[in-house]
Amino acid sequence: MKDLFGDKVTRAQELLRQFQPKDKLYYGCFSGGKDSIVIKDVLHTGNIGVIWHLNVTTIDPPELMRFVKKHHGDVVWEIPKIPFFKMAEKRGFPTRRGRWCCSEYKEDHSPRGEVMVFGVRAAESPRRAKTWKEVTAHTRTGNYVISPIIDWTDSEVWQYIKSRNLPYCELYDQGFKRLGCVGCPMASNKKFEMQRWPHYERAWKRLFKNLWERRTGTIQRNGKTWFGNKYWSSWEGMYEWYLSGRQLPNENECQGLIDYFSSGNDTGTDNQCNDHDYDAGNTYQEELAEFDDDREDASGRSSGLNS
Repeated sequence: MKDLFGDKVTRAQELLRQFQPKDKLYYGCFSGGKDSIVIKDVLHTGNIGVIWHLNVTTIDPPELMRFVKKHHGDVVWEIPKIPFFKMAEKRGFPTRRGRWCCSEYKEDHSPRGEVMVFGVRAAESPRRAKTWKEVTAHTRTGNYVISPIIDWTDSEVWQYIKSRNLPYCELYDQGFKRLGCVGCPMASNKKFEMQRWPHYERAWKRLFKNLWERRTGTIQRNGKTWFGNKYWSSWEGMYEWYLSGRQLPNENECQGLIDYFSSGNDTGTDNQCNDHDYDAGNTYQEELAEFDDDREDASGRSSGLNS
């Protein structure tokens, strides 16, 4: 307890003061989850200047959005121009290795030239423990990212919240360990989420049905049938596979996305994998380049796939 409420908080605030921008405030990344609540309070009690921003994805848990609105009125809501399901009609559904939604609704909104504060913690996953440090260079913007509670455990986070009597989202008391987008491909409890929020379930089913009806029976540039017909006999089967979180049999999921876009979808943009430890190699890059050329020929203008 002494270490948590003495040394750890002091260390976090000293780190933040060390990297405090001289001519501007920190850019705080706030999600409404337990870690965001803690870092927001740590900066507040340390009198450290920051403006907090929430990237709205349009598939956020409604309870979480109500919580932020009620208890964190100072947070700036970053609203996307195109809602998730409308974008997904163009780009296809995201998968574990093809999470275009992360870059579209979170990463690409990180402003250049800012020093950002994240609530990321090493205890959340081995990947985060490997990738994130107290000070990390953002992979897309090159900005410094400060993670003041990177070495805090789950129990320490909750001890801090309780000791400070900080309000938190009700979903944590209802069995949720982590909060995020409803239907996220990384979530292991998607079926439970669909039961919990039936209006999102209807929207996800409508997306899969529309994608199936538009692509089923079509031929890809490589002369093969659209990948959806290779694995499933109906959109319902494709949807159930998505909820299950299982890998495609004998095939990388990213290749499935390549097949999807190669089948003539001329409105997608960057569909590169967001996993930092995954390297698809030259074949994947060449496939993207060929797809870019096809779209340019079809539309008469460059589509500008991001690299």
